[in-house]
Amino acid sequence: MHRSAQQHAAGRRLFRLLVTLTDRLPQDFVEELRARLAGGHEVEVAQAIVFAAVAGPVPLTERDIDLLIATLASAGEDTTMARVIERRSFAKMRD
Repeated sequence: MHRSAQQHAAGRRLFRLLVTLTDRLPQDFVEELRARLAGGHEVEVAQAIVFAAVAGPVPLTERDIDLLIATLASAGEDTTMARVIERRSFAKMRD
Protein backbone atom coordinates (compact mmCIF):
# COMPACT_ATOMS: atom_id res chain seq x y z
CA MET A 1 0.00 0.00 0.00
CA HIS A 2 1.38 3.38 -1.00
CA ARG A 3 1.00 6.41 1.17
CA SER A 4 -0.32 9.53 -0.49
CA ALA A 5 1.86 12.61 -0.81
CA GLN A 6 -0.46 14.36 1.67
CA GLN A 7 0.04 11.59 4.27
CA HIS A 8 3.80 11.68 3.72
CA ALA A 9 3.89 15.47 4.21
CA ALA A 10 1.74 15.21 7.34
CA GLY A 11 4.08 12.52 8.65
CA ARG A 12 7.11 14.79 8.17
CA ARG A 13 5.40 17.67 9.94
CA LEU A 14 4.28 15.40 12.79
CA PHE A 15 7.83 14.10 13.13
CA ARG A 16 9.11 17.67 13.48
CA LEU A 17 6.42 18.32 16.09
CA LEU A 18 7.54 15.24 18.03
CA VAL A 19 11.09 16.59 18.03
CA THR A 20 9.86 19.81 19.66
CA LEU A 21 7.87 17.83 22.22
CA THR A 22 10.83 15.71 23.34
CA ASP A 23 11.49 17.88 26.39
CA ARG A 24 7.79 18.29 27.27
CA LEU A 25 6.59 14.67 27.13
CA PRO A 26 8.03 11.43 28.53
CA GLN A 27 10.81 10.13 26.29
CA ASP A 28 9.37 6.61 26.01
CA PHE A 29 6.04 8.07 24.89
CA VAL A 30 7.71 10.19 22.20
CA GLU A 31 9.76 7.19 21.03
CA GLU A 32 6.61 5.07 20.75
CA LEU A 33 4.91 7.79 18.73
CA ARG A 34 7.92 8.03 16.41
CA ALA A 35 7.72 4.28 15.82
CA ARG A 36 3.97 4.52 15.12
CA LEU A 37 4.62 7.42 12.76
CA ALA A 38 7.29 5.43 10.91
CA GLY A 39 4.63 2.76 10.42
CA GLY A 40 2.36 5.26 8.67
CA HIS A 41 -0.04 5.86 11.55
CA GLU A 42 -0.30 9.65 11.28
CA VAL A 43 -3.86 9.88 12.61
CA GLU A 44 -3.09 7.71 15.62
CA VAL A 45 -0.05 9.84 16.42
CA ALA A 46 -2.02 13.07 16.01
CA GLN A 47 -4.70 11.74 18.38
CA ALA A 48 -2.09 10.75 20.96
CA ILE A 49 -0.45 14.18 20.81
CA VAL A 50 -3.84 15.85 21.24
CA PHE A 51 -4.68 13.74 24.29
CA ALA A 52 -1.26 14.37 25.84
CA ALA A 53 -1.49 18.11 25.15
CA VAL A 54 -4.92 18.39 26.76
CA ALA A 55 -4.07 16.16 29.74
CA GLY A 56 -0.63 17.69 30.37
CA PRO A 57 -1.37 20.44 29.65
CA VAL A 58 1.28 20.78 26.97
CA PRO A 59 1.02 24.15 25.22
CA LEU A 60 1.39 24.10 21.45
CA THR A 61 1.69 26.81 18.84
CA GLU A 62 -1.15 27.73 16.51
CA ARG A 63 0.74 26.03 13.69
CA ASP A 64 1.12 22.80 15.68
CA ILE A 65 -2.57 22.76 16.56
CA ASP A 66 -3.53 23.50 12.97
CA LEU A 67 -1.44 20.51 11.88
CA LEU A 68 -3.17 18.23 14.37
CA ILE A 69 -6.62 19.49 13.37
CA ALA A 70 -5.87 19.09 9.65
CA THR A 71 -4.48 15.58 10.15
CA LEU A 72 -7.53 14.49 12.10
CA ALA A 73 -10.04 16.26 9.85
CA SER A 74 -8.56 14.77 6.68
CA ALA A 75 -9.23 11.31 8.13
CA GLY A 76 -12.77 12.22 9.16
CA GLU A 77 -11.88 12.19 12.86
CA ASP A 78 -13.35 14.45 15.55
CA THR A 79 -11.27 17.60 16.12
CA THR A 80 -13.04 18.91 19.23
CA MET A 81 -10.26 18.05 21.67
CA ALA A 82 -7.59 19.51 19.40
CA ARG A 83 -9.45 22.80 19.44
CA VAL A 84 -9.14 23.12 23.24
CA ILE A 85 -5.36 22.68 23.46
CA GLU A 86 -3.65 25.55 25.25
CA ARG A 87 -2.35 27.87 22.56
CA ARG A 88 0.99 29.59 22.96
CA SER A 89 3.29 31.55 20.75
CA PHE A 90 6.94 30.57 20.38
CA ALA A 91 7.93 33.69 22.31
CA LYS A 92 5.80 32.66 25.30
CA MET A 93 7.07 29.08 25.14
CA ARG A 94 10.67 30.25 25.48
CA ASP A 95 9.98 32.24 28.65
